[in-house]
Amino acid sequence: MKALLAAAGLLAIPELALACPVCFGNANSVQTQAAQTGILALLVVTVAMLASIGAFFFIYLRRRIRMFEDSERREFLDA
Repeated sequence: MKALLAAAGLLAIPELALACPVCFGNANSVQTQAAQTGILALLVVTVAMLASIGAFFFIYLRRRIRMFEDSERREFLDA
């Protein structure tokens, strides 16, 4: 309930959610650029993992369909 009220307060008054210049830091500093590069690297890794999982299931499904079609063809020829 507290989290819901805090989220509603931040949505109602978005200035509360902004970081001060001391916390945020200089946008051109090495530290900020390194943080942005780290976030980009983590995003690339996440997208690559999700794409590889999706590709695995796509290939698996395609093979299962091909196996099913082959078994249907074999049953038709045997009959």
